[in-house]
Amino acid sequence: MVLSVHQPNFMPWQGYFYKMKQSDLFVIMDTVQYVKRHICNRNKIKNSQGEAQWLGVSVSSAKGRDVSFIELEIDYSQKWQSKALASLKHAYGKAPYFDRYYPDIEKILVTEFPNLAELNIALIEYFKELFEIDTPLKRMSDMPGNLGSKSEQIINICKLEHADVYLSGQGAKKYNDQEMYDAAGIELRYLEYEPPSYAQVGGVFISHLSVLDLVFNQGPDSKNYI
Repeated sequence: MVLSVHQPNFMPWQGYFYKMKQSDLFVIMDTVQYVKRHICNRNKIKNSQGEAQWLGVSVSSAKGRDVSFIELEIDYSQKWQSKALASLKHAYGKAPYFDRYYPDIEKILVTEFPNLAELNIALIEYFKELFEIDTPLKRMSDMPGNLGSKSEQIINICKLEHADVYLSGQGAKKYNDQEMYDAAGIELRYLEYEPPSYAQVGGVFISHLSVLDLVFNQGPDSKNYI
C-alpha cells in the first residue's frame, strides 16, 4: 500500500494531484503548522498580461501565526473574496472553459469557512473529483494519539494505516531519515513528476501554476495532464 501526505495548500498545482493519484491513501496534514508567505494560503495564476500573479486568502492573526491549518481563522473583514474573484475574471474571462467552472469556484470562495483547512480541503476535494482521482483522503486530525514529528510522524502514520511504501516529494530528501524507514520496514519512494505543458491563454506558457489555470484552459481534458 502506497501512502503519501501533504499539507492542505490553497489551490494546489498539478504535481499535488499527480502525487495523490499515485497513492493508495492520501493523508491531509491539517494539524501541521501554517507557514506565512508560503502556498498555504496563496498560489499563482497567470494574469491578462501573461505574468504569474499571486491569488490569496487573508488570514487572521488573532491566535498568532504559530498555529495549524485547522486553528488558523480566515479574515473575512478584508474582502479578499471579491478581490480574488475579480482577479480570476480578469485573468481567465476569455479562457475556453472559464464559464463552465467559474461558478463552482465562486461558490466555494464565497462560503465562509471556520478555518483555512476547511476552505483548502473543499477546493482540493473539488479538483480531485474533477480529475476523476479515486484515491481516498484522510485528515491527520482524525488520527489518534501523538504521532511525533518529522520522519517519526510519517512512519507512525504509515504503521497506523498499514502502508508499506511512503511516497515522498523530492523536496523532503534533506529531511527524511532513510535509516528510520529501513528499520520500520517501510520503503521510502520519491515522486518523479515533470508537469506537461498545455494550451494556455496569454502567450508564453508558464508552468507550476495553480490547477485553476489548467482547468480554465483545458476543461474536461485537464485530468489527462495530471
